[in-house]
Amino acid sequence: MTSVFAMLSEEDILLELKQYQNWHQAYMEGKRREERPGLPENKDAPKYTSYALFGTFIHMLLFLAIEISGFLRIQKFVGFFSRLRISTDRFCYEPVSCGYNSAYTKLGLALLSQNDVVGAIRCLETSWRVHPCPHNTSFGLKRSLVSKLKGYPEASKAVAQYIEIGKQFVSWSEEWVERINKS
Repeated sequence: MTSVFAMLSEEDILLELKQYQNWHQAYMEGKRREERPGLPENKDAPKYTSYALFGTFIHMLLFLAIEISGFLRIQKFVGFFSRLRISTDRFCYEPVSCGYNSAYTKLGLALLSQNDVVGAIRCLETSWRVHPCPHNTSFGLKRSLVSKLKGYPEASKAVAQYIEIGKQFVSWSEEWVERINKS
């Protein structure tokens, strides 16, 4: 499953993260809105509000379908609905962002449960290539897939890369890595 968007480079992501960190620092220093640097613009965002509204509705339904399928342990459905979520990401208010990371994480876990380690690794490698947003710069990238793949030697490079980029997303990166190590 590939994105309809060009894959973000690590350099682009780190630049956007730096912009978020600069904005946050100015905010914490009590600077007024006009004194703060601007937040990065998600160039992939839909140009029409109707797209975003449609995307919100569709993604709410897909979220429920993924969660119910996961609860019922029907991994083929989790994979199907996750792929559908990824393929409709262009309708999202913040495309190629936290929802994209979550969908690839769910898809990777579904593939791993079906013994498709290569597919799960590909999902992990793709899932971190997202625009920073308030959710993933506050809470970090999803940790569940990287935690599961830690035990697979063939995933070691992808796991190390994910952890390194994940540290950049959150200022309390040691706690983020510690949570991965505990799971």
